[in-house]
Amino acid sequence: MIEVAEPRGVAFIKDALAERLGRPAATRVAKRNPSEWYVFDPCFAVIQRGVGSANRGYRSGIQINNGDVSFYNVHSRTPAKLLKTNLKQRPEAIINAAEGCIHLRDYHYLHFSSHKMSHQTGGKRAADTIRVIESPMWKDFKREIESDLAGIVKDLFPELPSAGKVGTGEAIRGSDFCLFLADYHRIELAKSDEVAAKRATEVINAAWHLFSCLYPWESPKKRDASLRRAMLSSLGLQSCEYGQIIDAPNSDCEGSAVEAAHIIPYARGGSDRDWNGVWLCAKHHRMTEGRLTGCRDHSDLSNVQVRFLA
Repeated sequence: MIEVAEPRGVAFIKDALAERLGRPAATRVAKRNPSEWYVFDPCFAVIQRGVGSANRGYRSGIQINNGDVSFYNVHSRTPAKLLKTNLKQRPEAIINAAEGCIHLRDYHYLHFSSHKMSHQTGGKRAADTIRVIESPMWKDFKREIESDLAGIVKDLFPELPSAGKVGTGEAIRGSDFCLFLADYHRIELAKSDEVAAKRATEVINAAWHLFSCLYPWESPKKRDASLRRAMLSSLGLQSCEYGQIIDAPNSDCEGSAVEAAHIIPYARGGSDRDWNGVWLCAKHHRMTEGRLTGCRDHSDLSNVQVRFLA
């Protein structure tokens, strides 16, 4: 088999992913299309098929194709199930990923295998299940997704009959998810290696909101319980601290019991330590989920240095 050298832009994206992972990343090129590349975590093959499995054929992670860099999944039910399960906990990851590198593209595009489309078309092929959301205007694209974010996640990945022999093109149907992130040529044709590396890192950091959904997660209830224990130990139970969050919209508490809420979500690398938590009522916990930045003052935990991201 002839080895194909990684293009310049692919190599920078691979290096950026390796830096984020803290270990080597992997690449593969499509057999019939030398311009179609995938950049992924080698352990995805282990998650999917177990220890000893090969990396070849894996299509979950970053796709480079037709001048587009996308977050992509279309291979088997295992990564699709993980992606859907974890997006149910953090559906805003779709918006965060798209918004994270908005400056590196001029168009906004998402497609996925949809239960609704499958029912409407009665289709038996992958193409008959695809729903597309696209727009040249970011506000319109974001508005359409935000209007039914939980519904989109619920609609992902219809259970279709087995396609039969692998390699027919239909074995992958029903697990397709593609979010356009960046114009590949802005990395490949960057004037300097420094600019190319910076843009590749921006793509990986944006994609990480979705990329992390391809791994098994602990239940968020377990994570919140761990944070609650840490906060009770150091701070004691407090009333809702929503009013101390800078730039938070005016909103009254609903009077429910307070919950330990992560400032930086665990899924984005947030800690279960007391300085990464605030006491919030259930209403304000929902309102601020994934929209906070900052932390408590490490030397004075009563000082909440947290800002609401509009």
